[in-house]
Amino acid sequence: MIDKTSYFESSSIPPAQVATAPEPTSTSHWSPTQLRPVPAFYPLEKSSRLIQDESATDVALRLTECLRTLSIQALYDNKAATASLFTAENVEMHLSLWLKAATPSNATCGVVVELQRRKGDSIAFHRYSRSILDAAVGDLDLDTMPNDVWDDAVYSKKVQRLLSMELDNQHNQEHENAIIAIEIAHGLLMKDRMDARQLGLESLCLLTDPKKTGYITAVLTSHVVLLGTTLGVRIPGVDDEGDSAIVMDEGPFQEIREAILSLVQFSRIGDDDETDVDDIVTMPDSDHMMLLHNLALAVLANALEVIENPERFDDEPEQTHDSKPRARLRTASSSDVTNEFLQQTEDFSKKEILSTLIAELGKAHTKPHNAALSAKCLGSMCRASDEAKERAKELGAKTVVSTALDVGARTHLKLETECKKVSKVLQLTTTATSTTTGTTDSLE
Repeated sequence: MIDKTSYFESSSIPPAQVATAPEPTSTSHWSPTQLRPVPAFYPLEKSSRLIQDESATDVALRLTECLRTLSIQALYDNKAATASLFTAENVEMHLSLWLKAATPSNATCGVVVELQRRKGDSIAFHRYSRSILDAAVGDLDLDTMPNDVWDDAVYSKKVQRLLSMELDNQHNQEHENAIIAIEIAHGLLMKDRMDARQLGLESLCLLTDPKKTGYITAVLTSHVVLLGTTLGVRIPGVDDEGDSAIVMDEGPFQEIREAILSLVQFSRIGDDDETDVDDIVTMPDSDHMMLLHNLALAVLANALEVIENPERFDDEPEQTHDSKPRARLRTASSSDVTNEFLQQTEDFSKKEILSTLIAELGKAHTKPHNAALSAKCLGSMCRASDEAKERAKELGAKTVVSTALDVGARTHLKLETECKKVSKVLQLTTTATSTTTGTTDSLE
């Protein structure tokens, strides 16, 4: 086995250490001063391209714009002509530029772009590597690339197999399968092993995404994540009376909510670790805890987006089967759910969730993926609740969002997009009554 890290010395710096990285590292501009020739006996990765008749500056410029468009966190080293990359799917990559000189046996010369996978899912790596290498050559048109092309996060295949096997019951209605899936996620989340907790959070990421699961499942799971209960969700036609709340043991649902809040606000589950989020770098297994923290933010962002306006995800028209109408949900208004979530969060942790999200957004320079998710959470809450919007303004959200927007405009497209949405809603004048109405009246 060849230890390739020795060729790069200290140029590869983990994302958690970006703030303390020495010059000439940069997070927004890549201008290699000099390319090194490919070392002797150095086997180039298959994920590499030779670019002829191009300067290193032009290649680096195309790569920088591609990484910004794909929302990949990058730490550039101009001296070594390398870049450490970190994606939203927690894939770590190393990008290098080499000089290919002409030899008596091979007259071909140019710039070699090499991409290595250091950690993370191999499928996600190959998805990214194709786009990055195509952009380096100039074959990828970034202007025509849709903004949501990478919205579908790659989660563990174990999660998808586990849920599909357990939910392969055509006799169950969707809400029954949803409860089974939530209980599976709860069982994984409550285990002591870090890998099981990761699977549990990835399950919740899938269950709160209406594009990957059913509309009813996403709404039920979102209520569990935010309020720890499904009592606020009613499905007409569940029983003979035609209007019954889903009643069951709420203990596991409360534990899911508490676990998500603990990870988002304190980067721990329960009493496992008393270290605050700001000290996450010095914690044991800090890399894994940072991953769980990121997944918890993703779950919270999905849940708030579903609650903000659940009916926009229900694109299936009214139908009848066996003379019975399709079951439709009736829930409290998004404003009521959001306000209840804010109150319960403060009662549980003695800390405002809004202040946590604003603080996370303030770390956009070093943790842009977490900042983008925090901005998404803030935007959903401020659009759903005037109280949340006014409180965010009191906590100085406008200044923080403006700073994060500048970081996103230079390095991270998703962060820029979410910050623009938050900035827009914060500029709106608060009305006397919330303009967001619930689905109860419309479905009565």
